[in-house]
Amino acid sequence: MVKIKFVDVHWEFDKYNNFITDVLNKHFGGYEFSDEPDFLFFMCEGTEHYKYDNCVKVFFTGEPVTPDFNQCDYAIGYDELQFGNRYCKRPYWMNRACPQPIVQSDEELLSRKFCNFVYSNDSRGTAVELRKRFAHKLMEYKHIDCPGKVLNNMKDAITPRHDNWEEGKLRFISDYKFTIAFENNKMYGYTTEKLEDPLAAHSVPIYWGNPNVFNSFNKDAFIYCDGIEDDFDNVADKIIEQVVHLDTHDDDYIKMVRTPWNN
Repeated sequence: MVKIKFVDVHWEFDKYNNFITDVLNKHFGGYEFSDEPDFLFFMCEGTEHYKYDNCVKVFFTGEPVTPDFNQCDYAIGYDELQFGNRYCKRPYWMNRACPQPIVQSDEELLSRKFCNFVYSNDSRGTAVELRKRFAHKLMEYKHIDCPGKVLNNMKDAITPRHDNWEEGKLRFISDYKFTIAFENNKMYGYTTEKLEDPLAAHSVPIYWGNPNVFNSFNKDAFIYCDGIEDDFDNVADKIIEQVVHLDTHDDDYIKMVRTPWNN
């Protein structure tokens, strides 16, 4: 029986039900938790992993963090890197159940409200100010609904973060033609639910983040804000022109929404 321990994990991580325990159950006959583990699995949420030396240390992450192989024997992450058999790339979308597409008629898709901005994080990440700045600029064209803690202009419009958040968010954004979908950080290989959720809801994502996003996601299914962090005014103007065009040309909008989004 493999002895394991999880430390320094995110508060949402379920140590009893995750992709690691699934593999151990399927291929290794199960596992048991131990304070003297054979394998220590740790994330980037603390420093407890420094206390463990007499075990194999495996780093894994839910954040855009590059593994430090001075701290771990093996790593599972999002980076586009190669390190022999010590590294495994695992895309973010493999960490969660893929939301089922919400089926709507063309008439329903076109009759929805304009755009939403759903964020609770206003401090962590290089894009927290960038996405707010873009939202304010897009609001010069039309009103944007903001039900989260950031730029909030709707009270009690969405399920609280600590309840059934994913289902509530998906249901909310399905009522909008567009969704501002900026990652917290820009990292090669790191694409989160910020893109996947609006795609499943048939709400066109206005996306910023992973420079390699087109490796996995169809470039014709969403709007990518390439370079907006370096030349905000010019890029934002071009993006907004594209949004306005789609908002006022129904056939082009429906074509983008109906485009298969996985490569």
